[in-house]
Amino acid sequence: MAEKSVCVTYLLWLIGGWFGLHQIYLRRDRHAFLIWSSAAGYLGFGLLRDLWRIPEYVKDTNEDPRYIEELIKNMKKKKKPPYNIFRQFGGVVVGNLWGWIFQLAIPEEKVFGIDFSFLEFFIPVAIALGVHAVGNVGRIQGSFLYPLIGASSLLILKFLDVEGISIAAFLSSALFEAKAAQWRRKPRPKHSLCRRMSMLGLCVLLYSSLWLSYLYFNAEMTDSSGESIKFRDGVANFLTSPLWTDFKRTFHTLISSLWHRGWQETWKQFMDDLDPFGEHQALKVLGLENNATQLEITAKWRKLSKEWHPDRYVDADKKLEAQEKFMEFSAAYETISKIKTRRARKNNSFQDY
Repeated sequence: MAEKSVCVTYLLWLIGGWFGLHQIYLRRDRHAFLIWSSAAGYLGFGLLRDLWRIPEYVKDTNEDPRYIEELIKNMKKKKKPPYNIFRQFGGVVVGNLWGWIFQLAIPEEKVFGIDFSFLEFFIPVAIALGVHAVGNVGRIQGSFLYPLIGASSLLILKFLDVEGISIAAFLSSALFEAKAAQWRRKPRPKHSLCRRMSMLGLCVLLYSSLWLSYLYFNAEMTDSSGESIKFRDGVANFLTSPLWTDFKRTFHTLISSLWHRGWQETWKQFMDDLDPFGEHQALKVLGLENNATQLEITAKWRKLSKEWHPDRYVDADKKLEAQEKFMEFSAAYETISKIKTRRARKNNSFQDY
């Protein structure tokens, strides 16, 4: 099997480190999943730590003779792996994260008449799995029993009406460090890429399903008035909104144009739809079509300005509304006039040339 390269590992760290690509390259799939599932190791902290640990990871994967010799010396010198604050901190973070995600994913309401609140008794298992996954990275291994015992303290804390997922994660990680952690004296068996990716994909699918369960059953959105609505209902309403309908129509038009008219014409159409100078929006404010002539634009602006001139109204509220309308129409007309003037100068310069 070909040796792994430090340069390639750093390159993968740079372009896909957030997803753990460099760890997958080094056949450290567990580590890769932990990085991905915890937002690059607690918002990038774990990914940053990998920056100076990569040479060691590569030596371990390649079973570098000097590295293995030094590792054997440490194993003979110390029966148990030395305490590692980063490993314990990582166990607390991941255990806490997985515990919270599992709790959030449990439907708060009955689904098909089934009350799923009994799943709260399995939150300690989720915490222990997170701690155990961190503790079994690299040349360290340990039993699942001790982190599970520590995480089970959550049941006592819940009985005392204390929100204790973080406390349980800390106790679980501490117990793993104190009782379970030991040297991994034999390297992990090397599996085929297909099997590795299948297992990694299954883990990603299970983890993602927890987030999807939370978003569908429990997540809520709050509007500007402070009223809450289920996230799934908000998404459903958005997918029938004029904004989404216009987006789909524009996207479909662009794809159709790209297929029939080519890239250059499509880009021109896209820029027109994007309306970078605000011309289409200004015409819309005046109630005109995009192909309106300058005479039509001027006539419509004069009509609206006369109709909504503030001096025509006595009532304070109506006068304020008229003033806002008058300013809006004037700004739209000014925008169109500037664009038309700029275009006319450009056309004249081309004719002179």
